[in-house]
Amino acid sequence: MTSWLDSALEQASNRIVVNVADLNFGVDEIEVLPLSAAEFQAIKADPKIRNIDISDRVEVIGLRVVFEMMAKCDKSLVWGKFQDLPLNLLATIADRVTSAVGDAYSGGGALGNS
Repeated sequence: MTSWLDSALEQASNRIVVNVADLNFGVDEIEVLPLSAAEFQAIKADPKIRNIDISDRVEVIGLRVVFEMMAKCDKSLVWGKFQDLPLNLLATIADRVTSAVGDAYSGGGALGNS
C-alpha cells in the first residue's frame, strides 16, 4: 500500500506546463517542476542571497525560485543570462510560472520566509 506521502512525492515529480505562446519565445510552452522545501532552503542559505538587504532579498529569492523551477526541466538555462532579461519580461515569466505551480512559497513555518 502506498502512503499519502509517497503519492504526494510522485505527484510533485510531474512537470507543469506553462503557456508562453504570446511571448514569442519560439515555443508555446515551457515546463517547470516545483522545488522541494530542501531546495528552497538551499536557495535561502546561499551566501550571495543571505547578504542582500532584506527588501531586495525577497525579490532575488522569488526570481531564483522561478529560475530553478524552470532549470529543473531545461538544463540549457543559465542564471546569468536569465538575469539579463528585461524586468518586465522577468515579471511576466515569474507570474506565469508561479500561477501555474501555485503559490506554495507564501507560508511561514517550515519554509520560513526570513
